[in-house]
Amino acid sequence: MIETNNETSTDPENEAMTTELKVYPIYLTQLANVLAVVVGGGRVAERKINGVLAAGGRVRLISPQATPQLQIWAAAGQIEWMARNYQAGDLAGAFLVFAATNQRQTNAQITIDAAELGVLCNVVDAPAEGNFHVPAVHRQAGFTIAVGSGGQSPKRSKQMRDQIAAIVTQVQAHLTAQE
Repeated sequence: MIETNNETSTDPENEAMTTELKVYPIYLTQLANVLAVVVGGGRVAERKINGVLAAGGRVRLISPQATPQLQIWAAAGQIEWMARNYQAGDLAGAFLVFAATNQRQTNAQITIDAAELGVLCNVVDAPAEGNFHVPAVHRQAGFTIAVGSGGQSPKRSKQMRDQIAAIVTQVQAHLTAQE
């Protein structure tokens, strides 16, 4: 059963539609076998990389500068850091791309390059340009909860994630007490 615009539908033709923006939610697995390229070294890029690392993924960071945490991950060998600006060809071999710079023109070029390669691309400053969005995620004791708004309201997604996580924590504690 799918809810669309406050209406409930059981029509399989409408299952991909969860809001006005058509989305198909998935969980990516086995990310250790693929490359995620993140262009940009700020706080947003750090959050994207943290999510990929939490899922066991391989990350290549392309940015002349990086946050202290990104530098720590690079020094520890957890990510590969190419300390320079984005260049044509940097997306070769990528499965996922995050355009996370503070330069609109660079992010737009990354989007074009990713589309030409058929690579999934998340564009942090213009979500509608990319072809995937990262939901607000909560991981706890074997469960992963993801709440998304199609990039339209990340703040609201985080608020909903936190409320759902609090409920799940309470239910899990209750179930554990019953065992």
